[in-house]
This record gives sequence, structure tokens and C-alpha cells, in this order.
Amino acid sequence: MQNASWVRSFEKPNTSPNSLSPSTTVLSPHLKFGCVSARLMYWKLEEVYRGAKHSQPPVSLHGQLLWREFFYTVGSNTPNFNKMEGNSVCRQIPWGEDKERLDAWAEGRTGFPYIDAIMTQLRKEGWIHHLARHSVACFLTRGDLWQSWEAGQHVFEELLLDADWSLNAGNWMWLSASAFFHQYFRCYSPVAFGKKTDKDGAYIRKYLPIFKKFPAKYIYEPWDAPLAVQKQAGCVIGTDYPRPIVKHEVVVKENMAKMKAAYDAGKANAGKAAPEKRKPSEAKEPKAKKQKKMDSFFKTEH
Repeated sequence: MQNASWVRSFEKPNTSPNSLSPSTTVLSPHLKFGCVSARLMYWKLEEVYRGAKHSQPPVSLHGQLLWREFFYTVGSNTPNFNKMEGNSVCRQIPWGEDKERLDAWAEGRTGFPYIDAIMTQLRKEGWIHHLARHSVACFLTRGDLWQSWEAGQHVFEELLLDADWSLNAGNWMWLSASAFFHQYFRCYSPVAFGKKTDKDGAYIRKYLPIFKKFPAKYIYEPWDAPLAVQKQAGCVIGTDYPRPIVKHEVVVKENMAKMKAAYDAGKANAGKAAPEKRKPSEAKEPKAKKQKKMDSFFKTEH
């Protein structure tokens, strides 16, 4: 709490997923294991906020604690919360089952340096930035590989120091557009998103040393570099580093069509199961109050 101005101005979407030093508090493992009290942190933040201009939930530090409680609450009251089937809040989507794709993602060899660098950091250090988690989760599920969020959830459970049952399941459903977030047409690009905060690829060079001498111009799309450039940099695509596992610009459109079909099927099934309309003589239910949409706070890129 010593850096009060940073605490007051903190907004999660404005932090960097690929900075070489953490751009967030990195307190999640301490909160998970109870080394830091969430309640004490909340009131300490309140002391810093008091009497000064500060950011607001859901993007503020208070907001991050409230998200934690939100997923705890939903998780504790929803049977099968960590599964798709039998989970009342989760959309039923016919995900693929391709072990080669799942293993390539988990082991950081998809052929997309930004994605592979994130998964390498996760495997080496047990922690990655929240927005980096967004990128790799979207990539595995609805963005590129069309694999079940449950499979990704299991990998995170194994590797994350801060793996927390409710938060892990809830965020995987969110990023796969299976629950909570439904704008499936908004996807993280495995190329463009990382460039926004690390144009030169310093993060990639740190976790994938094979790219240490690779020109910044091609580091996010090394397959586009001329063969002479690849040889000079000591990294020939297809030999020293894998070719892209999919063609992003093609599969992202195909997967959006699959998501639309799954959503449409869900609506049709819900319509069949809808209860009969009440008779006019019965009391009418009060209209639900309008709630501010939270989806708008989450920024994604094609």
C-alpha cells in the first residue's frame, strides 16, 4: 500500500500481459493459500481510496477482490461448476478432442511465439498475467484450436501456483464464451494482441531464447521472414521452431460459425423446454431492473 497513487489508478485492462516485470500485484498465490487475508486487503485498499480519486470496480483492485467473491459464490451454488455437462450456467458446445493440439498448446509448441512464450512462462514459473491467461485460453478454445475449456482448466490446475477451483473454472467458461461472457465474435489474436504492449518482442525472446536474434519485424509471425533471415537468426521455421499449428485467419472464422451454431441450438432447446405462459388472471411478475453490462469492460482483439 506504500505506492498509493498506483493503487488508486490501477485498472486491470490497462496492465501489460507481457511485461518483463509484473504490472499487477502478483498477490494471487498469497490470497489463494491464505497468506494474505482478502478481507484485510479490501479494507486496507479502502483506507488508501478514502478521500481521493480512484478507479472503480470491476477494473480496480477492489474489483479484483469482488470478482474473486463472485466466482466463489457461483461456484459454491452450482453443481458441476467445473464441468460442461450438468452445469446449469454453462452453454453446451461440441468441442473437439485432439490430444496433439492440446499437448502442443500445453507444452508451448503451437508455432505462435506469443502463445508459446506464455505457456513456457507458466510451466517455468507457475504464474502468468491475467490477460496472458485470456490469450491462451481463447486460443485453445473458441479462438483457434477448438478444444474443451475443461482440458485447459486441468492444465492450469496442474501448473498455476494460484490455481483456485472456482476462479479457474469460472474464468475458463468466461474465456471460452461458455458462461458469463457471450460475445464469442470477439477473439484475442495470437499475433496482434501481444504487439500492443511489446512491439519488439522482449517477452518472447526471454521465454523462447531461440528467437534471441530474430528481427522484431517478424518475431510475432516468424513464418513470414525470408529463409535467409531465418538462417541468419539461427531459427529456421519448421526445423528449429514449429510451423503454426493452424492458420489463425481461417480457423477463427470457422470457429465463430461453430459458436453461432451452438448458441442457436441452445436457444432452440431452451425454447422447447420453456414453461407454458401464465393465464392473464395470474399475477404478473415485476419487470427486472436493468443492470449495467460488465462485458464492456473486457477488451479483446481480432
